[in-house]
Amino acid sequence: MRVKQLIDLLKRFDPESTVRLCVSLPNRVLETHERLWVGDYGGGPLINATSDFRGFQVYVGCGLEQFVTPVAEHDYGPPHEHPAGPYFDLGEYDDEATSRRVRDFYLFHRSPHEKLSDPDFDYEKWIPPRTRSGKYNEHIAKILEEKLLEE
Repeated sequence: MRVKQLIDLLKRFDPESTVRLCVSLPNRVLETHERLWVGDYGGGPLINATSDFRGFQVYVGCGLEQFVTPVAEHDYGPPHEHPAGPYFDLGEYDDEATSRRVRDFYLFHRSPHEKLSDPDFDYEKWIPPRTRSGKYNEHIAKILEEKLLEE
C-alpha cells in the first residue's frame, strides 16, 4: 500500500477516532493494537505495534535434541569455548600419542560424555605439555587456568 492510498482511506473516518491495528488469521482475531507508531528504517514508512503476550502460554522444557545428545550435568553458566568439529586444532605435539591425550584432556574437561581414546588415563591430574612452539594451546591454557583457580 502506498502512503497516498492510506491517507485517502483514513480521510473517510472522523479525525478524532481511535486507530487500531488488527492481526488476524482466517476466522480468528489474534490481537488488536491501539499503541501504534510510524518509523522509517530506510525503506519508507513502517507502522509498528508491540505484541502483547499476556494471552499466550509459554512452555519450557527439553527438546528432541537433548534426548539425542547427552544433557550436561553441571549448572548453567557462561558457555565454554568449544571449537567446532571433531578434529579441532589443539596445537602440534611431539608424537601422535601426546596429541590424542591432549585432545582427550580437552574433551574430559569440556565434553565429558564424548568417547576418549584412552578412558583409563587420569586426565584429572595430568598436565598436558606445551606445543612444539613452546606455548600452551589457548583452549588447554584456559582449562589449566580454571583448574589452578579451583585449587
